Amino acid sequence: MPKHPSRLPDHQLPFLMAGGLLLAGIAGYVNVVVIALGGPPVTHVTGTVSRLSADLGRADVNDALFVLSLVASFIAGAGVSGFVLGTQTLRLGRRYGVAVLIEAVLLGSATVLFPHAFGIAVLLAAGAAGLQNGMASSYRHLILRTTHVTGIATDLGFELGRRLAGHRVEAWHFVLLLGLLLAFGTGGVLGAFAHRDHGVQALTLPTALLAAAGFSYFGWRRISGFAHRSAR
Repeated sequence: MPKHPSRLPDHQLPFLMAGGLLLAGIAGYVNVVVIALGGPPVTHVTGTVSRLSADLGRADVNDALFVLSLVASFIAGAGVSGFVLGTQTLRLGRRYGVAVLIEAVLLGSATVLFPHAFGIAVLLAAGAAGLQNGMASSYRHLILRTTHVTGIATDLGFELGRRLAGHRVEAWHFVLLLGLLLAFGTGGVLGAFAHRDHGVQALTLPTALLAAAGFSYFGWRRISGFAHRSAR
């Protein structure tokens, strides 16, 4: 008997939930810590582009160049994700572990450089965020974003509107979207506490979590035999 086309297979649901919530929490955490350190938001570029427009309007060339570099770093990070993964369609076995490990290296490098080369550290953090945002996967027409909440809030409202209009909406859509939203916010709160107590060293926690997640996925991929199949 065929499955309903919008049903999420059981073997992908735990991966989807665990990976999405972890990455969303890390993004919220990192963004707050960077802001607390005196930097700009690094997990999204909407406000950054607005800041660039304001700089151009004020003829503030120095800040405009920095902000432009920030946007370029985010795009470059997303480019790395595209190079590694090849597609944004969720499929177990793709090289998510490699992408997450690269993100860990970028964030770890930013952590080391913040006290010595603040601007470069911010650019590395933005690159890490761009890489993670490039990992946004689509599954059954639902895009799983983890570095900003505008898209999550939009999707949540859209799905709610569809439900109120009488359309069938799977319950896991709401659970996942709400989970991502809460994870991002909770990560930000934890980031604020961590910065208060540990300063720039607060960034070592998300770096370690990313490294652990990347190696764990890489090991699972090897054991499961995905390493011997084409993931592209």
